[in-house]
Amino acid sequence: TRGKERSRMMEDILEEVRILKAEGFKEITLLGQNVNSYGKDLHMEGGFAGLLEETAKIGIERIRFTTSHPWDFTDEMIDVIARYENIMPFIHLPVQSGDSDILKIMGRRYTREQYLTLFHKIKERIPHCAISTDIIVGFPGETEEDFCATEALIREVEYMQLFTFIYSKRTGTAAASMPDPTPHKEKTQRIARVLAIQEQVVAKLGGAMVGKTVRALVEGPGREEGTLTARLDNNMTVDFAGGAPVGEFADVRVTGVRGAMLKGELA
Repeated sequence: TRGKERSRMMEDILEEVRILKAEGFKEITLLGQNVNSYGKDLHMEGGFAGLLEETAKIGIERIRFTTSHPWDFTDEMIDVIARYENIMPFIHLPVQSGDSDILKIMGRRYTREQYLTLFHKIKERIPHCAISTDIIVGFPGETEEDFCATEALIREVEYMQLFTFIYSKRTGTAAASMPDPTPHKEKTQRIARVLAIQEQVVAKLGGAMVGKTVRALVEGPGREEGTLTARLDNNMTVDFAGGAPVGEFADVRVTGVRGAMLKGELA
């Protein structure tokens, strides 16, 4: 995750996927600090969209990828995800802030408007695609107005998952020398506001799934005794009653929502 990016040869990756499929694995994740830049150091045609498509053609049942930065998320990638059912409709798309001025100070290579354009393009091609993101609150210079732009972005996008952080100074970075007049208490209050909005969003998204039967990959014991937990294609998890083998798919009827987790029963 640190240092100069290096791309593995595509055929090496594909062969590994073939072996995993033959061994019975149901799901793989293509992992990189920024998977969108895959192949650039090799001057490879097609880049990550090409790797994603060739991986999908192998036929392993579930493919995920992370992390995928907004500034070089291509139309070809969106088309490939939309084309193959075994590429999960779930994208981690880190934004960090909903304010363009703060994004510029952070060194992010996109504006709020460009991020939203990409988001709506993804949702037009893959309407059922779920999105997650990273949010940093209290970056040096962030005003209340800047923060309100982040709140508005969360409400508009309706993220399935949110990873939130309070800015912390890191020695040697440009931000470490910037004026940071916002008290820590205020930063803590801002992150609480973010989490309150996200709680409402997840309740809405989860509530829309109640009554539906979903195909989920069983991962192990659930939180309550006698239950199992399984992962949906949108990366949400469901705890359900009923027996099913770990590592296999189960049809689960969603019966309720508890926080960010669904509750269900074996269909």
